[in-house]
Amino acid sequence: MWWIRRAVDVTAELLLGAVCPGCQAPGFGLCTACRVRLAEPAPHRAVPTPCPSGFPTTYSGGPYDDLLHAVIPAHKERQAWLLTAPLADRLATAVEELIMRTAVDGAPLVLVPVPSTAAAVRRRGRDATAAIAGSAVLRLRRDHDRPLTMIKMLRPVRRLADQSELTESERRRNLAGGYGLRRGLPRLPVGAQLILVDDLVTTGSSLTEACRAVRAAGLSVLGAAVVAATQRRHPSDDRAVRPSGGRVLDRG
Repeated sequence: MWWIRRAVDVTAELLLGAVCPGCQAPGFGLCTACRVRLAEPAPHRAVPTPCPSGFPTTYSGGPYDDLLHAVIPAHKERQAWLLTAPLADRLATAVEELIMRTAVDGAPLVLVPVPSTAAAVRRRGRDATAAIAGSAVLRLRRDHDRPLTMIKMLRPVRRLADQSELTESERRRNLAGGYGLRRGLPRLPVGAQLILVDDLVTTGSSLTEACRAVRAAGLSVLGAAVVAATQRRHPSDDRAVRPSGGRVLDRG
């Protein structure tokens, strides 16, 4: 009942200083309004401008608006793990859009998360993107009668620089040849179609490099799906990409 939720919110504010990670209203976890907004995705084709050569066909669960601008960093950098499930629902809608438009009927699907660096995983306590992907698989399995799994297939093969302050061209150079396949991977299902997944696409550098690494291993990539996609205001600008709030993004 609404009054129980309100009592929990008031208690959380008084005792913990808790606020909604989406709008900063007092409360524990996402408030009702932000939860409703996050549950109303607008899946669309995401194409960076300029589009890197080799960028895979990619669908996004929606634009990187003010709500996602607050929620994705909270999940990734501030360990707001209660956001994993709603972000996974957003990702699942993007995967569904990709499946509807491109997948072979009945073929096994494998979600492949773009890897985080070991340092980022240690700092955050877990691989945030893989957590979203794993939760999305559970939802997709409930809604689709086809084999579907998630495999952490990729890893950084050398030290990568923090991308948060890099320009678009610097991001491409930083990531070029930066990913490879993990050792000891499980055998893929016969006829499996791979879907690269990430929380955010900005310049497209990360998905492009992930796609290159998978294809270099002789595997087929169906496309990619992301929780959100930025919208460039200055397509010819080579500065670090920033959303409307001015914060530099840390994902290519």
